[in-house]
Amino acid sequence: MRVLIHAGRPASLPDESYDYYVGIDRGSLFLIEEQQDLDLAVGDFDSVSQEEFDKISEAACELVKLPAEKDQTDLEAGLDQVLSRFPDAEIMIVGALGGRLDHHLTNVYLPLNFAFPENITLRDEQNFVKYLTQGQHKIRRIENYPYLGIVQVGTKRSLEIKNAKYPLKAEDNFADIYASNAFISETMELKIDQGKLIVIYSKDS
Repeated sequence: MRVLIHAGRPASLPDESYDYYVGIDRGSLFLIEEQQDLDLAVGDFDSVSQEEFDKISEAACELVKLPAEKDQTDLEAGLDQVLSRFPDAEIMIVGALGGRLDHHLTNVYLPLNFAFPENITLRDEQNFVKYLTQGQHKIRRIENYPYLGIVQVGTKRSLEIKNAKYPLKAEDNFADIYASNAFISETMELKIDQGKLIVIYSKDS
C-alpha cells in the first residue's frame, strides 16, 4: 500500500500515483484542487474557512475532525490514522517542510516516533528525507539531488560512512549532523550501531 499525505503547506505532488490519499487540515483542500482523491481528511481544520471545510467534508471518503487543543500535531494524528489502517504502508509526505521553524523541525523528526520510520519519506522541491534504523545500509543516489546530509539521533555517536566523497569512521565521529556529503558512485554505505539516522538528499534552490 502506497500512501500520499499532504501536510498542508503549498507543495507540488509527485508524478507517480498512490493507492491512498490523505489530507492534513488544509492539505485536504490542496488535494481537491489538484483533482486527486481524498480518501481521508484529518485535522482540526483551523486553517480553512467554513465554506472550504464544507467542501472538504463533501469530497472526503472519511473525515476525522480533531479538537483544537490536543497533545498531537495534526500530522502526527494523521500518521496514526494511516498506520492503524495500513501498518506496512509506504508513506510519502509532502507539504510538511518550510514555514515556521518549530513546525518544520517537528515534522522532520516526527517519523522517528513510529515503529517503522524507514517506511516514511518527506519531500519538497528542494529536499528528500528518509529514515534509517540501526544497522548497516546501502543507499542509492537520487538524480538531481547532489548533496547528502546525515543526522544521527541517539545517545552515542556511532555513524560510519563508506564509498562517499567524505567517508567517516565510527571512532572519528565529532558531530551529530554531517552536511554536504556527496555520492562518488551509485551507492553509499551507512552504518549506525545505536540510534537512528535522518538522511537528507538536497539540491540548491
